[in-house]
Amino acid sequence: MSILLRLSSRYAFSRQNRHRSSSIRIALGLALGLFAIVMVLSFMQALQANQFKDIRTLESFDLQLDTPTHTLGEARSIAAAISTLEGTEAAFVWADLPIIIQGEGGRTISARMRGIDASERLLEAVKSYRGTIFDEGVIASSWANSLWIDVGDQITLTFLRRGRQATIVPASKIVEVGAIYYTSSWEFDQTTLLCSLDTLATLTDDLDYRIGVYADGDVKRGKEIISYAGFAGALTYQEVNAALWGAMELEQRMMTLMLLLMIIIVLVHAYSSTRRLLLAKQREVAMLMTMGERRKTIRLAFVLQSFFVSVLGLALGIGLSYGALALYPHLSAMIYRRIGAHLVLVIEAQQVIGLSLGILVFSLISTLLAIRRLLSADIMEMFVYEEIY
Repeated sequence: MSILLRLSSRYAFSRQNRHRSSSIRIALGLALGLFAIVMVLSFMQALQANQFKDIRTLESFDLQLDTPTHTLGEARSIAAAISTLEGTEAAFVWADLPIIIQGEGGRTISARMRGIDASERLLEAVKSYRGTIFDEGVIASSWANSLWIDVGDQITLTFLRRGRQATIVPASKIVEVGAIYYTSSWEFDQTTLLCSLDTLATLTDDLDYRIGVYADGDVKRGKEIISYAGFAGALTYQEVNAALWGAMELEQRMMTLMLLLMIIIVLVHAYSSTRRLLLAKQREVAMLMTMGERRKTIRLAFVLQSFFVSVLGLALGIGLSYGALALYPHLSAMIYRRIGAHLVLVIEAQQVIGLSLGILVFSLISTLLAIRRLLSADIMEMFVYEEIY
């Protein structure tokens, strides 16, 4: 067995082996292929996780409910009751008011005024750039609009409300900007002004109050508990953002298809390279057979050679992947400037192990099929022809 292992290692990486460069190219091809697949998976999962983290924290929260009341006090009482339920981290009242902003420079923009009883988790996500967010009587604009809306500015808000004679009439209010905030979601910052619910209630009493819920654990389980407690109409963030959720699922399917194509390319590379390496050694195979070596031993030697090459390539690929993961924090600022999102890359060990085992098994099967076909040829043909199949 020791002689067989030595023979296999010589065929793989011995300096005296004139086909050593072929083995190295196979290993590098496997390494780069595995590295590319792992990195694409990591970025895809990080982008999706980042998108829905912002939605769950800032936009739609884990769960939300419509309230049957237009009274802020009653809405807060409902939120207080929900916050005591099992599986609920926090429950709070919020409301959106669609507005058109008119600034001092004459610029206008469509946005929304969000009034909210900010919970601890929300305050951790909304950072103050200047001033104090959620001060009474003032609003907070975002850093994304700070070039034309600054602290101390007086801006005019135009919105629709119920009228006495007409169903809906426009109304305008002048408000002061008391703070500039920023979050990890550029889309949220561009379209949202923040204020306390009491401040929003002074602008108009025509508000639809909603309850936002942060779930302490599984979101679907939290929905079941809230519904069982008698609060009907709870929706998860997936249900609220059904169109986006469906688009993300479609994107994930397309990315999975692309990854499968990448895996097929890697496997074809492994098969083609292994076949070429065996053809390059067919005269050595013929010589071993002439000397009386058993076909079983020759077959096992080349399978072990393929094992050594594949394991080295996969180990290099895993090393490159974790090396890139360690290097990523130093490049995150540059990536943020490119895509506008702070991503947290994670390599799923189960996925890497599954990919590696799949590629390794395919390489060994490819080698076994190729060497069996080679061994079925006539010995003299192996000596005479450069390639026999």
